[in-house]
Amino acid sequence: MAVATARLRAARHNRAVSGDTDRLIVSPGTASEQAVPVPGRLFVGRECAGIEPRQRLILDDPSISRDHFELRSDSHGRTRLIDHSTNGTWVNSRRIERGEPVALGDGDRIEIGDLALEFRARAIAAPVPDADLTVRTGGVIQLAIVVGDVIGYTSMTERHGAERVAQTMETVFTSLQELLNAHRGTVGNYVGDALFAAWDTRRDEEALANAIGFALDAAELASELPGLDDAPLRMGWAVTFGEAVAGRPALSRDSIHGDAVNLAFRLASLAGREGLPRVLVTAEVAEGAPRAAMFAPLDELSVKGRAAPVRAYEARR
Repeated sequence: MAVATARLRAARHNRAVSGDTDRLIVSPGTASEQAVPVPGRLFVGRECAGIEPRQRLILDDPSISRDHFELRSDSHGRTRLIDHSTNGTWVNSRRIERGEPVALGDGDRIEIGDLALEFRARAIAAPVPDADLTVRTGGVIQLAIVVGDVIGYTSMTERHGAERVAQTMETVFTSLQELLNAHRGTVGNYVGDALFAAWDTRRDEEALANAIGFALDAAELASELPGLDDAPLRMGWAVTFGEAVAGRPALSRDSIHGDAVNLAFRLASLAGREGLPRVLVTAEVAEGAPRAAMFAPLDELSVKGRAAPVRAYEARR
């Protein structure tokens, strides 16, 4: 990710910061480097509405969400980052799970949009226990996966620019998040033009039916949301089911490994295009929850990266 700078609209962040205060360094190692104190809590984003000036850092960059992330320190001097963004936050080159507190250590690199930041801990900060970190486990679990992919995203960006498209997608993903909550799903990631969600069968006996219901409702909702070019937003949706190895404590795409995840992204990139229906499901999904929808078999689909064609079905009401 390229190092870039953003115009700061915040209260005098170029003042000297003592070594006994956590600091967030904007554009480290460049002529534009600035140190921002972290006074217990610091909210970072394009607007951070309702936050008092000393506790917010406004970054005037269209690739950054209105409320992108916050830093929160505890009484032991340990600081955690909590992502609230649409486009994602990377810590040491790894995208973190939205809403999941991630412990920071001195020198950790944070990337949002094209902007680089660096966290520098106060001198008295206590070591962060390993238990506070997001770690991978070898446990295999059964997941229902849904991916929604925006049709024509690249051409939208070319015609309208990143800022307008980012604003549109933030509105879209906010609406879809509310719908997902109603279907008991977990957002795994927002990847610019795609939404990735998962249902863990260990915690939800109706995981597969809930995933199908969400995909059908989301396809309808997306078609009603305002897009660009005076046309409704178009999205393709895919539902898969299978074994995966997941990290803890969050179901982020970066920490889920399995064929069901890869296949969901591939199928979503086909759905709604070249005459294919908006919601595609695999045979395992149709057979696993036969009463959750009406399923119509399709010709086997050739999917990029797979040697054998995929048995797919259309899902509809």
